Amino acid sequence: MLPAIPKLYFVGIGSGEAAREFATQLGISEELCFGDEGAVVGEILGLDKGFKTMWNPPTVDNMMARNDETSLKALGEAYKNAADNIGFKNLAPKNMQDTLRQGGMFMFKGSKPLFEHYDEKVGDNASIEDILAALN
Repeated sequence: MLPAIPKLYFVGIGSGEAAREFATQLGISEELCFGDEGAVVGEILGLDKGFKTMWNPPTVDNMMARNDETSLKALGEAYKNAADNIGFKNLAPKNMQDTLRQGGMFMFKGSKPLFEHYDEKVGDNASIEDILAALN
C-alpha cells in the first residue's frame, strides 16, 4: 500500500469565487482552495479578529525580514490581477469586518492534530522550521 500523499489546503475569507481566483493566481488546483464566506471557520477555530490585530511596527519588521522586494511585488501583482479579473467587490468578503480576522496554520494526519499556530497579528505566521519539524 502506498503512503498517503500530503495535501495542503488553503482557506481564506471571502467567497468561493475569490478562492478559485486565488488558486488561479497561485497556479494550483481549485480543489485545494476554499472560501470562508461569513468567517464561519474562523469563528469555529477561534481565530483572533478586530482592529487590534492589524499593523504595528514589530509586525511589519517581522514580515519584511521574511520577504524581499521581489516577493512583495509578486504578491501585490497577484492581488491586482485577481481584483482586475473578478472585481474588488467579488474578491473581498461581503462583510468588510471579516478582513480584520487573523489566520493560522493547522496540520493534521487524518483527524489527529500535528501542529497548530494562531496568528496574533498581520504577518505573525508559523515559521517554516516549526512546520517542517511537525512533519517529522
